[in-house]
Amino acid sequence: MDLNNYYAVPPENYLQGEKEKKEIKYIGRVAGCCILGYILLQNLLFTLVYISPFGSLYYSDPTFESVVNIFLSIFSMLIPFGIGGYLIGKRTKTNVFNFEKPVSTPLMLSAVPLGFFICLIGNYITSLFVYAMEDMGFTLTAPEYSVPSDTVGRIVYAFAIAVVPALVEEFAIRGAILQPLRKYGDKFAIIASAFVFAILHGNLIQAPFALIAGIGIGYAVCITGSIWTGVLIHFCNNLYSVLTEFMIEDIANEAVLEEVYTTVMVTLYIVSVLGSILFVVLKGRRKLIPSFTALPAKRKALAFVITVPMIIALIFIFKITKEFVSFG
Repeated sequence: MDLNNYYAVPPENYLQGEKEKKEIKYIGRVAGCCILGYILLQNLLFTLVYISPFGSLYYSDPTFESVVNIFLSIFSMLIPFGIGGYLIGKRTKTNVFNFEKPVSTPLMLSAVPLGFFICLIGNYITSLFVYAMEDMGFTLTAPEYSVPSDTVGRIVYAFAIAVVPALVEEFAIRGAILQPLRKYGDKFAIIASAFVFAILHGNLIQAPFALIAGIGIGYAVCITGSIWTGVLIHFCNNLYSVLTEFMIEDIANEAVLEEVYTTVMVTLYIVSVLGSILFVVLKGRRKLIPSFTALPAKRKALAFVITVPMIIALIFIFKITKEFVSFG
């Protein structure tokens, strides 16, 4: 054994690396418990609704379905990630739920079209992925919700799809997960939180998009210094999806629908590109916080993922994801 190589790593760096690894593993364990809590609570609450006298109403009344989904989203995610975020914040002495003002309001507003542009790209890449899977004989599906036709129902539906997830999921992902990991480098924190964001969706249509969107949203949050930036981007993307669904429901003529959809998409791309350029100008020299840790990126990633709760959570997610994949 070459003793010179054996002692190549200074003892203080080794001890620092072990300390960092221990804290990252703690965050990974809590994150895994949060995911498990989310899955279990969502299934428990849905089962209670299903066996209640209102069970049949869930499948027959789109507005009632939206109301139930609002409560499912809020309680199944806020409870585990709220507790988890508190524990992580206390352990790491981090302001986990950083709902503070951005470093610059104009910068935050310009980050919204940038984030939306990344979401549009994510949609395109996800479509290519779905087509590729279909060519290999796999059919991918995702949860579908009934779109109400009345005004009140559509307002509730938009609130359930656009408003609630934007607040709750950003609180959980860009709060409880991303913020405490930033001390180990923004790039690592962004990718790790985007990974959690992706697997929480539990299907291969939404997960690839969520990974790409999560990276874009995480970047915008880190640069602007506020989770509110993520909330705005998340809201705009989900609202776009809702309005697209309304448009498809309301325009029966396919030729007119294609023309309107093309016009909307071209407009959104132009606005997103111009907004992204403005973001680059306003951002100036603001950059992501680099990693000053003793651990290399691979060891940080392994420390975050290879924990018992996270592995169990991934097994559950894998089983859920299989339900939305069929062959032939």
